[in-house]
Amino acid sequence: MKLKVLSVALLAATAMTGQSLAAEMVMKIGTVVSGDHPENVGAREIKRLVEERSNGDIEVRVFTDSQLGNQREMVEQLRSGTLEMTWVTTGFFGSWVPEMGALEIGYLFKDREHSFRAFGGELGLEVADKVGEHGVELLGYFEAGMRHLTNSKAAINGPDDLQGLKIRTPKSTYHLRTLEMMGANATPMAFNELYTAMEQGVVDGQENPLSNIYNAKFSEVNDHLALTGHLHLTHMVLYSEQLWDQVKPEYQDIIRQAVLDAAVVQREKVASDDASLLSELEKEGMQVTRPDRDAFAAKVAPLREDAIKEFGDGAKRWIELIDSVRDDG
Repeated sequence: MKLKVLSVALLAATAMTGQSLAAEMVMKIGTVVSGDHPENVGAREIKRLVEERSNGDIEVRVFTDSQLGNQREMVEQLRSGTLEMTWVTTGFFGSWVPEMGALEIGYLFKDREHSFRAFGGELGLEVADKVGEHGVELLGYFEAGMRHLTNSKAAINGPDDLQGLKIRTPKSTYHLRTLEMMGANATPMAFNELYTAMEQGVVDGQENPLSNIYNAKFSEVNDHLALTGHLHLTHMVLYSEQLWDQVKPEYQDIIRQAVLDAAVVQREKVASDDASLLSELEKEGMQVTRPDRDAFAAKVAPLREDAIKEFGDGAKRWIELIDSVRDDG
């Protein structure tokens, strides 16, 4: 009888763990957004490619919705070797490399294609070198998207309309200062705290790509959407340096290539969402305005010189690299 019970238990354990019993290594990916968000479309594509190309020798587990912590906590987990992969924006990493904040100056990038050109060239290589000094390996870049403003108080048509509005931003200095220069009372806050903060009136609004606004159901607490396009942000796909050094070279090649290939799929999802979600948000009752972006850009322009004064030639070079691949034709 005991043998039968033990056999049943072993079969149940096998069913529960499934692939992990056969896998040689397990790789965890942590994100802060909902499962159907473009970031997790990318995460699931990494999972599919890595497991397929390793013939099941690597199992990838994706944890969404801040299950493993907020962004800061997960970066620290990477640095301490307790989590394999996550991603954060370049400016968010300014906590460890301060000059990275300069990459989140408002209106630095004309559009998504401009950003892709910049990070696909010398800028992307130099950023990888910088972050690599802080316990992580940068494997590639995902698109975080073009950010727009929402709030519960008033329609935004220009800088004057932002005066007095408390707008949440990520904890990134130049990102925050961009919103201040645009006219808002910028308030740093973790993403997973944002919905409740808006619901309770702690902040009046926020700024994010359309995919974040839609998937996080911000239309339930914000009536107004302004297509300011003030920031196009890029996610750095990061792997724990401690754990990366323990990965077989052939597995490193598989993981690195999977990130690059998944980035194509992830960017396609961002573009698809940008094309379709505006009408969905309008159906949900959001009132959309299309402010003159040049008016906001003029307000933000002094931040370029501020960053050069603060960070010196490094920030100056990065800004020049970005401007050199701007296509205004």
